[in-house]
Amino acid sequence: MHENTTPPVSRRGFLTAAAVALGGLTGALQLGPGATSSTAASATATSATTDDAYATLRSLWAEILTGGAIDPTDDAYATVLSDLSTTATGLWNTLAADTSANSLWPGQTLTVPANITAGHKQLATMATAYATPGTTATDGSGRTLHGDPALGAAIVDGLDFLHTQAYNADTEEFGNWWEWEIGVPAALTSAAILVYPLLSPAQLANHLAAVDHFVPDPKFNKYGSTRSTSTGANRVDLCQVVAVRGILGGSGERLTTAVAALSDVFPYVTSGDGLYADGSFVQHTYIPYTGTYGMVLLRDLAALFQLLTGSGWAITDPSAANVYTSVDSAFRPWIWNGLCMDAVRGRAVSRPAETDFADGNLVIQSVLRAAASAPTPAQADHFKSLAKGWITRGEAYAPFADTATVPAIALAQPVLDDASLAPAAELPGHVQFPAMDRAVHRRDGWAHALAMSSARVARYESMNGENLHGWHTGDGMGYLYLAADPSHYTDAYWPTVDPTRLPGTTVDTLTLADAAGTGTRPTATWVGGASPAGGYGCAGMDFQQYGSTLTAKKSWFFLDDSVVCLGAGISGGSGAEVVTTVENRNLHENGTNVLTIDGVAQPGTAGWTSTRSVRSWAHLADVGGYLFPGGATVQAARTSRVGAWSDINTVSGTPDSLTRQYVSLCLPHGTAPASASYAYVLLPGASAAATARRAARPTVTVLSNTASVQAVRDSASGVTAANFFAAGSAGGITVSAPCSVLTRQAGGHLLVGVSDPSRAASTVTVQLALDGTLVSGDDAVTVARSAPGLTLVVDLSGAAGATREATFTLHRHPGRPDAQAKPAGSSPGSHPSQRSAR
Repeated sequence: MHENTTPPVSRRGFLTAAAVALGGLTGALQLGPGATSSTAASATATSATTDDAYATLRSLWAEILTGGAIDPTDDAYATVLSDLSTTATGLWNTLAADTSANSLWPGQTLTVPANITAGHKQLATMATAYATPGTTATDGSGRTLHGDPALGAAIVDGLDFLHTQAYNADTEEFGNWWEWEIGVPAALTSAAILVYPLLSPAQLANHLAAVDHFVPDPKFNKYGSTRSTSTGANRVDLCQVVAVRGILGGSGERLTTAVAALSDVFPYVTSGDGLYADGSFVQHTYIPYTGTYGMVLLRDLAALFQLLTGSGWAITDPSAANVYTSVDSAFRPWIWNGLCMDAVRGRAVSRPAETDFADGNLVIQSVLRAAASAPTPAQADHFKSLAKGWITRGEAYAPFADTATVPAIALAQPVLDDASLAPAAELPGHVQFPAMDRAVHRRDGWAHALAMSSARVARYESMNGENLHGWHTGDGMGYLYLAADPSHYTDAYWPTVDPTRLPGTTVDTLTLADAAGTGTRPTATWVGGASPAGGYGCAGMDFQQYGSTLTAKKSWFFLDDSVVCLGAGISGGSGAEVVTTVENRNLHENGTNVLTIDGVAQPGTAGWTSTRSVRSWAHLADVGGYLFPGGATVQAARTSRVGAWSDINTVSGTPDSLTRQYVSLCLPHGTAPASASYAYVLLPGASAAATARRAARPTVTVLSNTASVQAVRDSASGVTAANFFAAGSAGGITVSAPCSVLTRQAGGHLLVGVSDPSRAASTVTVQLALDGTLVSGDDAVTVARSAPGLTLVVDLSGAAGATREATFTLHRHPGRPDAQAKPAGSSPGSHPSQRSAR
């Protein structure tokens, strides 16, 4: 059935691999339902050309869904084909259409919208098995699922049943809009593509009418009284639904509508949902969501790029280049050895089946798919190299094939087999994402992610019964990833960790109800930091706790082998205990990692606790070291934590009891702190001996730790950094307004980075107790004076929290503590300059 709403389009110069993969099915796919070779031959030339264009697109979408011309005898496909066959066989054998029970599968009554989606997804899984070479029944029947007429008939009948009972043009939405406008039609159109030759014109027309009823225009969602403009990943999902509906019905108008609506998601946004120029991705207006909704956006766009490139509906918007750029700017920083960091996965962390590695693999698949339509061969090879590195490094703990699909293996295997393509390494560095209050710091063998919140970014999200205890995940939580312990968060961390004692947070431990504070934002605006080029960074947070009067100023300084953590002005509370959590490490089911404090090994028995004065350091075996400059009172504990996924997710959480061993280190502040403070240093991956040496010969000096300014100097790296919550001075840096400043002296040069996390200042004057000559920098940096002492005027208007930077050649001043050796060829002096740094 074709609606013939477009003029003839140019035919692609190739037939897709799906023509081979689908064997005899594909000929019918290309001709349309009910058509034969003789009827096709009698069509007009124009109609044949148009029909062929739609047929080619249907075949290509089938290839995207099934993997195309795979060799089912290749061992690489053994696991995924077996999994697909087992799942499809189970679904087929339990399918039982029951009008009186209003269900297609027992227990899935169609009065629940999520069950309507589930039914269509299950039929789509069966259709994938039907269209994929090498699938066989696993029930001992000896049936071949691929192309099996009885399986095909069962799928078509199932679609008809769901159409009649639940999803048709006469039904109105109720419950979650997503089920009706994205969940169901995405699965329905996929299934219809894969059994297209088996659908009669009337059946196809019914299904298309239902999709048109619920998704008439992808620019909008929540049809009815709550209709609103669709955004971000939801917009892309809706466009994909409309595009695939277009190729199913031969409607160029639907394809054109889908492509046009995509243009709204390509430009960088400055508020709300979508990709930001700084690499952030936000969904639901205020939630950092790179790893889930962002992944969906990348996945769907990569598929649509591949589908439409070379067709009469190719995506030609120049802003689409931002999607390819986002692979490096938005996604690469958050994918670490194959996993996607939890700091950007939102409420998905509470889903037992959607682990950090599972979402990481989905991002990897999306990057591989993007390579298929990348603008240049070099970019395509770069994407493949990234994917190869992530897959190979994650293989030891979470093999790619364990969560991959057949098409994912079809994308990955040629890349893995290509000896000429080197796997990309994990790059060290520091990246901040001001638009979503996140930062990630990477070094060899470890990475540290930071999650904050502000007037711009919500504390966390709980929705639809998910992530019920995410209360403090945006309160300055630090996520420490170790190459030696890749499963720390994967292994039942979220259902078993104490949610009031998350590393990095300062918390009033009052009792909170499930989902309390979801979507809320503090009123504070000073959240962010400075991160000039060079791989170092500092971040700070004007902290305000939900449901409590507790406030604090918190800072983190990210160095070569350490993270320095400061807190000051800790005041208020509800009367419950206030604690700063230094560490709360998941030791898995039976971990007995030795905890050493000031050189003395502590008891290894679960249930042990001790509150003591720590002179200078602690160490947790196979995790790292902890320094306490000036000493600290520390609550140390070894605990067996028991929980269940259903405690934090009432939708997909299982009730099975889980037990994990934890070691925690907390700094108590009492029940009514008044300007309390703390200082500690994380040494990820350090040995006990290395920790003891660093404690004896520290490289970090805390220059200031007050509610006005928090600053440190690191002699090892030459970094001096300060978070100024008010105008002031620290460490040879004086500023005229609140800001974040990081400087680094190395090789006779000085790098200066300045940002305004609050986004309130138009300009900030920064004075440094150093002399220098400008080498390069941003236009926003003006050198008002070079000596004696550098004075910079930094224009931060419109910076949106980003760092402005400049580099100087330092002047040598013998005898001065900050003197640097004069580099060869440097100027012996300098004069005041009013020029802008360039």
